[in-house]
Amino acid sequence: MDSSLEETGNRKRKYVSEKMKAKRKKHGSNVDNANKERLEKLVFGDPAYMLRNMGFGDPDSGVEDDGTHDSDTFSDTLASPPRVPAWIDEDDMQSFINDDAENQKKTQDVFKPGEFEKNLRRKFQSVYGEPSWAKLDKPREDPNQDDEDLELLRSCGNMLSKSSYLPKNNIDAKRLSSLNSETRNEGPIIKAVQFHPTSTVALVAGVSGCASIFQVDGQANPKLASIRFDRFPIRCARFSVDGSQFIVGSQYHSHFHVYDMIQASSLSIHTHHNMGQTNMKKFEVSPDGKLIAVVGRYGQIHLLSAKSKEWIGNLTMNGNVEAIAFDPDGTCLYSHGELGEVYMWDVNRRCLIGRFMDDGCLVGTSIGVSACGSYLAAGSSSGVVNVYDRRALLTRAERSPTPLKAIMNLVTPVSQLAFNHSSQLLAITSNEKENALKLVHLPSLTVYQNFPSFNTQLGRVQTVAFSPSSGYFSCGNNKSTAYLYRLKHFGNY
Repeated sequence: MDSSLEETGNRKRKYVSEKMKAKRKKHGSNVDNANKERLEKLVFGDPAYMLRNMGFGDPDSGVEDDGTHDSDTFSDTLASPPRVPAWIDEDDMQSFINDDAENQKKTQDVFKPGEFEKNLRRKFQSVYGEPSWAKLDKPREDPNQDDEDLELLRSCGNMLSKSSYLPKNNIDAKRLSSLNSETRNEGPIIKAVQFHPTSTVALVAGVSGCASIFQVDGQANPKLASIRFDRFPIRCARFSVDGSQFIVGSQYHSHFHVYDMIQASSLSIHTHHNMGQTNMKKFEVSPDGKLIAVVGRYGQIHLLSAKSKEWIGNLTMNGNVEAIAFDPDGTCLYSHGELGEVYMWDVNRRCLIGRFMDDGCLVGTSIGVSACGSYLAAGSSSGVVNVYDRRALLTRAERSPTPLKAIMNLVTPVSQLAFNHSSQLLAITSNEKENALKLVHLPSLTVYQNFPSFNTQLGRVQTVAFSPSSGYFSCGNNKSTAYLYRLKHFGNY
């Protein structure tokens, strides 16, 4: 009987054991399937959940989006969904809890996994506070509004506004394609470079008798037209004030040419021999567009009407005239000559209003007046350029005024002086030495050491010019080239 009871107990234990194994197997299969499905959603995402958050509704519901979401509905879709941990390693958590329980079992109770984590978070936040980067529900901006930080990173331009004052230490100049790179038929010596007063075109003329007009773009500088004047070596060329025509003169002829850019026609005008005018090798057009002043012989300056090109008067100084320049309003004319004196003329009354000795000058070779009317620069045969306060010259009437600065960076006769439109730059050059070109910063009256650069070969510079807004600077040399530079501080043209 004892054996039968023992056998019955064994059968019951075996039956219970088999039942428990089957139950554990079934439960393990369900757990594995649930874990597998959860991992797939974490890794690949739940399509239905993603579509619901994008505002398309449940893909299995059969209801399509009608596109009538107002701002409140759209804001709701932007709200952060409930966050859950991306990964929980229960074994690590259990091990950590057990280890910590062994260390702290004498001082505190052992927490369950969920309570232990909450307790750690609570302690951390009480000491350090919650960092901003860990906040889940951050306020979101309108997606149609550009982020200022992203806009800043997308930009490759200047971040700060450009100062209107030119820096005095270094000038930011970039050498571009030559103005006449497409032709180079203006002759071996470029005698005139002029920028149009209103359009982005430039005039280049030389001793071959050819005057070319180029579109100034800084890249190809395409040629727009070339006008050839037969057996007429061009020595000087100037645009009219309105830019409708340009005038070319020669050292070897008693006539000059006027080219009408609108009608594309040329007119030859003879000079007035009975008044002593024999050529047009040096002349200037007044800024008010009324007069043309021509350098003559024996100290004479001939005045022509800019409209009719007729002779209207003469001015005479002691010694030969070497250079002339108008003031900004065109009412006063300055002349410099071989005796080292600077003359100031009232062109309306045709009379002398003052003169002075250029400091340290033996022979005057060039002269220029700034666009603002504050400065007068006088160049000499020794290469010295004296810069004067022009207004003080008119008011004090000193016979030997002291210049603001004597610039001694050239050692050969100064052939040309040119101010830019804002009176912040002065270009000085000599055509008797290689690379004899300097840019002077005003009002500090310091010479830029980085222009031209050491490896730049400009040849003998014959003429210089600034564009109307000083965005471009050009210099013509004795090698058939009119170099072009972009002055980045100034406007486009």
